[in-house]
Amino acid sequence: MADTRRILLVEDDPRVAAMIADMLEEADYAVDGPYGTLADGMAALAKHFPAGAVLDLTLQDSDAGLLADDLDNYGIPYIFCSGAAHHAVIGAHPDAPVIAKPTDMRHLVTTLDRLVH
Repeated sequence: MADTRRILLVEDDPRVAAMIADMLEEADYAVDGPYGTLADGMAALAKHFPAGAVLDLTLQDSDAGLLADDLDNYGIPYIFCSGAAHHAVIGAHPDAPVIAKPTDMRHLVTTLDRLVH
């Protein structure tokens, strides 16, 4: 069963990951991560089912597509957080909100709140 406050954070830029983690923690979420690779994010998902996830589209070793597929399969909501406006993963997951970084980061928590509550 998912922890109702645990959010999986998969972001490979340490500065952006720290900023997102701080935002989530200030909103009383428990942050699982950050994880910088697809493999680490997938392993974390298998270990602890989160209430939701924040995913960078492009990671050190791949993109977040396979992880988004798994989250869809488990019914876990997620947000893409990316500097890329157009990406194949977005097209494959059209229902997932996309937060543009850094310009729309202020909407991250409110968007996540809508998804997980």
